[in-house]
Amino acid sequence: MNRKIFASAAALSLATGLVACSNEETGADATSVVSETATATASETVTTPATTETEASTATATVTSSAASASSSAATPAATEELALADGATALVPQGVIETIDKYADASWGQPTAAEEIDGGWVVSFDGEHYITWKESTGGAPIWGEIANSWLNDVRGARVVGFPKMPETPNTDQSGWNQEFENGTIEWTRDGGADAAFRAFVEEKGNK
Repeated sequence: MNRKIFASAAALSLATGLVACSNEETGADATSVVSETATATASETVTTPATTETEASTATATVTSSAASASSSAATPAATEELALADGATALVPQGVIETIDKYADASWGQPTAAEEIDGGWVVSFDGEHYITWKESTGGAPIWGEIANSWLNDVRGARVVGFPKMPETPNTDQSGWNQEFENGTIEWTRDGGADAAFRAFVEEKGNK
């Protein structure tokens, strides 16, 4: 009877030892797996750098600035205005042309009949052989009469003197009129004595 109880107890002890051993091995394996997983996760976190807030903000600011600059450049053309013409049409001209019209054009000239770009500048035509001229390098000035006809039609090479810089003025001896241009002068006066015909005298700078 005692032998059976001992044998049973031994068997129970062995079984308990096996179960305990199995549990310890399983626990060791689980701990190992968790440890390896944590190590791998930590490794991935370290080896995958994240963009800092400063870097992200700088990149965003750079892109935004570039886009804004391009947008600003595209949305800011050279200053121009619409000029209403007598026939109901409009012409897009530099703002300086409008300012020159406001300064020199007389109401008696009526509305402008045409606006044309010539030799890097602008000429606006009015009735009565009156014109307003403008060029960025010289500014604006009116021109009319025979000096205007000579210049516009390039009589005697009149266009060589460039654009007008100021309105025409009477000669001091009352013999005619003269006007200063960017590269010289045009004078409308008599060719010789008191009975001689008027004509345009074109004089370039440096040839006086």
